[in-house]
Amino acid sequence: MKRLDTYLLQNFLGPFLASFSTTLVILVIQFLSRYQEDILGKGFPASALAELFGYASASLVLLALPMGLLMAGLMTMGNLGERLELTALLSAGVPFIRILAPLWAFGLVTMGAATWLSWQVVPRSNLKLYTLLYDMEHARPALALKPGFFNRWIEGYAIRIGALTPPDRVRDVLIYEYAPDGSLQRTIRADSGRLFLNKAWLFLELTLYGGCQYETSLGSQQAPALIQSCFDTLLLRLDISGLGLRRSDERLFAGHQYMLEIGALRTAVDSLTTLYTSFQEERNQALRSVWLPPLPSDSALPLPAVPRPLVENLLRREKTLAEYYTQRHTQLQETLWRYQLEWYYKFSYPLATVVFLVLGASLGGVIRKGGLGMPLVVSTALFILFYVLNAQGKKLAREGLLHPAVGAFLPLLVIGPFTLYLILLVTTEARWLYADWWRKRWRAWRATW
Repeated sequence: MKRLDTYLLQNFLGPFLASFSTTLVILVIQFLSRYQEDILGKGFPASALAELFGYASASLVLLALPMGLLMAGLMTMGNLGERLELTALLSAGVPFIRILAPLWAFGLVTMGAATWLSWQVVPRSNLKLYTLLYDMEHARPALALKPGFFNRWIEGYAIRIGALTPPDRVRDVLIYEYAPDGSLQRTIRADSGRLFLNKAWLFLELTLYGGCQYETSLGSQQAPALIQSCFDTLLLRLDISGLGLRRSDERLFAGHQYMLEIGALRTAVDSLTTLYTSFQEERNQALRSVWLPPLPSDSALPLPAVPRPLVENLLRREKTLAEYYTQRHTQLQETLWRYQLEWYYKFSYPLATVVFLVLGASLGGVIRKGGLGMPLVVSTALFILFYVLNAQGKKLAREGLLHPAVGAFLPLLVIGPFTLYLILLVTTEARWLYADWWRKRWRAWRATW
């Protein structure tokens, strides 16, 4: 049996690594397309982009693992079935559950790793990821001189170059320098020049050759005067410290539900629950004070008239109070739902790894088709179903239409019974599990009528 376990693992690991890596790359590309407007075109260094994708991959691993395990299990058992090895094992009296023992062990190890990622690693990577995304979103575009266009990335300057010869040669340079009030202060023309960019992105050094500069100044009679001076070499040092990527303090985002580890998230949920309960008591007590007092027993007697301005002020105050409590109630409730949803996701994602592994192995034992075509089609369809159910469950839970636990476990609640059905179908071979048996019963029942 040890040889069987080794043989199954050898046939399983290759498809798992291939499908897991492919799914992770696809998810990273989807992530890039979602934030491409904030990332691309700003001249960020390759190290910053690699750091961004590394942090994003840590959180996307939890989504890629189910797909990798599903397809690997389907291909492994499908290949065994297509080569009649599965039939031989079952005929020899080896239970299907025993055949899956090494895959069960691998799935439990993967679930443990996914739990560690979900509880500890992903919150830390999310903190760095969203901090970096925030900095990239608010970063000014980096220096990129395009020939034939006026480049205004540097504050107070408009620079146009006719041609750019890598790495640092420019020709036909025209520079407009503006005063703080926006008026034109100096114009510089040059035949050629060289660029030098400080590695710390503090300044741009531009050495110009063969040109003239025209500067506007005030004369003795406060009349503007145009001063022209030509040069063989002119050195300009332009401040570009405001360009590029500037890092924010991570503590600004540390309280978000995505950035909290399992212990801190549990504490936050308990605190929000206590706050929400105390707020409800405060709201109910405040609304009870709005109730009108009962009329006296002898209502036939005339009641004292209440001045109209006083009534209007009271109504206005109560309306403002009701709007405040309604808005505050909605805010607290939605915040509590979001934190509870993230808490349940800490358990649903690791559990999905085992469920999808068993689903793929059982489905492969039923279909018994190996190769890449059929497993890829079936795995893609099931993963799309999982992805859609996961997105809809999150959306409905945040809107309060589903309990956060139901929203987090919605994909497993839908796919889990189907997985159990497949296990029974492969292990018991009961006739009532097949559709033909039900069709025959249906026809027999209709024939009696």
